[in-house]
Amino acid sequence: MKEIELGQSSIVDQNADESLIIERAQQGDHDAFSELVRRHRSKAHAWASGITQDPFMAEDIVQDALLKAFMHLGTLANVSRFLPWLHKIVRNQAMMKLRRGGPYGKERPFTSFKTGITSDRVDWEDVESILTYIMKKREKESDAFRSPEEQVVGKETLETIVGLFTCLNHRERGIFEAYFFKHLSPQEIANMFDTTKTSVYKTISRTRQKLQHERIRVYINEHLIQRREKKCMAKKVLERPSIYTERVGDSHFLGSRPSVTYCMWGLLQYTDKKGVTLAEVNALTGYAFCLNIFKETVHIGGPFIFSGEEKFPQALANLGLDVKVLSFLPVEPAIIADVLDTIHRSVDKGVPTIIWDLFHAEYGLVYGYDDNRQQLNALDKLKEASLAYDQLGKGKTSEIGLIAITEPNGIDRVTALRNMLDLILEHGHTTGSIKHGDGELSKGLAAYDAWIDAYRGDRVVPFFNAYNVAVYSELRQFALQFLRGLKEELKDHDWSCIGDAVRHYETVAASMQGLARLFPFPEGGDPKNAQNVEKAVQLLQEAKKGEEEGLLALKQLRQSLGNLQDH
Repeated sequence: MKEIELGQSSIVDQNADESLIIERAQQGDHDAFSELVRRHRSKAHAWASGITQDPFMAEDIVQDALLKAFMHLGTLANVSRFLPWLHKIVRNQAMMKLRRGGPYGKERPFTSFKTGITSDRVDWEDVESILTYIMKKREKESDAFRSPEEQVVGKETLETIVGLFTCLNHRERGIFEAYFFKHLSPQEIANMFDTTKTSVYKTISRTRQKLQHERIRVYINEHLIQRREKKCMAKKVLERPSIYTERVGDSHFLGSRPSVTYCMWGLLQYTDKKGVTLAEVNALTGYAFCLNIFKETVHIGGPFIFSGEEKFPQALANLGLDVKVLSFLPVEPAIIADVLDTIHRSVDKGVPTIIWDLFHAEYGLVYGYDDNRQQLNALDKLKEASLAYDQLGKGKTSEIGLIAITEPNGIDRVTALRNMLDLILEHGHTTGSIKHGDGELSKGLAAYDAWIDAYRGDRVVPFFNAYNVAVYSELRQFALQFLRGLKEELKDHDWSCIGDAVRHYETVAASMQGLARLFPFPEGGDPKNAQNVEKAVQLLQEAKKGEEEGLLALKQLRQSLGNLQDH
C-alpha cells in the first residue's frame, strides 16, 4: 500500500523535464498532474478517436482514462514509460467502451470505501482517501498564482474526479466498486449486500445515470468558468419568437408542421431573411415535397427523418444561410457542452437556436440564457418556460438535436431553386427501402406504395397514420402555395411546366386533404375499416399519380432554370 505525505503544491514549470513532473504527480502534486494532462490530452484524444472514429465518444474515453491514470499513477514504476502506459489505459478504455461494459482486463481494482479520514496521508488504492486528499489540498491552496489556462485544466481534472464519486451514496459506491472494479457478478453483489439481483441491476442503472448527470454538470461548469474568464455576458434574453403564440388544449397537436421548418421560419425573423414565408421555407428546403413512410406501421417518426439526413444542412442553405446541425445525438457530456456553447454564441449574436425535445418530442427555440441561474428561455409546441442547463437532452426521447445559423452564404435565387429541385427529384425517385431503427423506410413515390401496402396488410397504427396524414397534407399545401407564387415570379418566361406543376400538385394536395378528413389527427379515425381502407388506397393512388406528373413538370423546370443560368 503506497502512502504519500501531503506536501505543498507549487507552480509547475511548463519547460520542466517530464520525468520530474511525473515524480511530483506521483507524490500527490495535482498541479504536476494537470501539466501532464495539458501536455498529453490531445494525444490521448487522437488515440481514442483512432479506435472509435467518434470524437464525442473519444472525449468520454479520455476523461475516463485520465481518471484511471490519476488513480493509478502511484503504480507506475518507470517514469520514462509514462506515455506508453497512458496509451495502454486509453486503448483499454476505448476497447471497453466499444464492447459496452466488457472486462477491465488486468486493471487493479479499488479496495473498500472508508469514511471519516482525517489524516494528511493518502492511500492511492482507496477512493475515499483520494477524494479527501484532493479536497483538503484544494482548500489549502490558492489559484492566485496560477494562469487561467492552468486553473481551467486543474479544475476540469479534479472536479471530474471528485464529482464522479461524491454524487453516489455509500451503498451505491459499494455496488459500483464491486461491479465495475472488482468485477463481481450481480448475484455475488446481491449476496454481499443482502439484496436481490433485480435491486442490484436497478442500483447499477441508477448509478450510471447519476454519474452521467454528474459528468454533464462538470462539463457545464467548465464551460461557464471559461465564459467568466473571457468576461462574457452572464445573461441575455432576446425578444420572444413569433411562433407558438396560441395554445388551446393539447397544444402540441396544434400549429404548423413539421416543427423543424416552422422553427427555422421563426429564426429567420431575427435576420434579413424575415420576409421569407413559411411556404418558401418548406419548399426551398425540399420538405414540402418529401414523403417518408415506414412500411410496417406508418411509424410516427417518418416526418422527422429528413431533418436527420446528411443533406439537410445543404437543404437549409437554400434559404441563404449556412447552419450548424446536430441531429438526434446521444446525451453525452461533450455534446451537451457543445450545444450549450452554440446556444450562448448564437443568442449573443442576437439569434435563437433550434433545439430538439425541449418539453416535447419536437423542435423548439431557445432565445435566452442566465448563467447565474443556469437556465434557458425556451418554448415549443407544448409550453414556454425556463429550462435548466443540465436538463438539455433529458426530454422524452433522451436525444439532443440542434440547428443554429452560422453565417449568410450569399446564394442567389436561381441557384437556390436549382438546388431545391435537385433535392426534390432525387428524393421523389428514390428506389428500394432503407433500414432504420424504427423499421424499413420508403421514400418519395415508393413511399406511396409502402403506405398502400400497410393499409391493405392491416398494419397501420391509427395514431401514427393520422400524424403522417396531418403532416404530409400540410406539406403539400405548402408545396402548392410555393408553386403558385413561383408561377407568378417567373411569369415573364412563359414556361408551361410551372403551370403543369401547379395543376398536378393541386391534385396531390386535394387527395391528401381527403385523407386528412378520413383520418383526423389526433383522433386517428378507423384505418381498419374496409371502406376506409378502400377510400384511403384510392386517394393515395390519385396523389401518387399527381406527384409523378408533378415531378416530370419540375424536371422540365430544372432544365429551364439550367438554361437560364447558362445564358
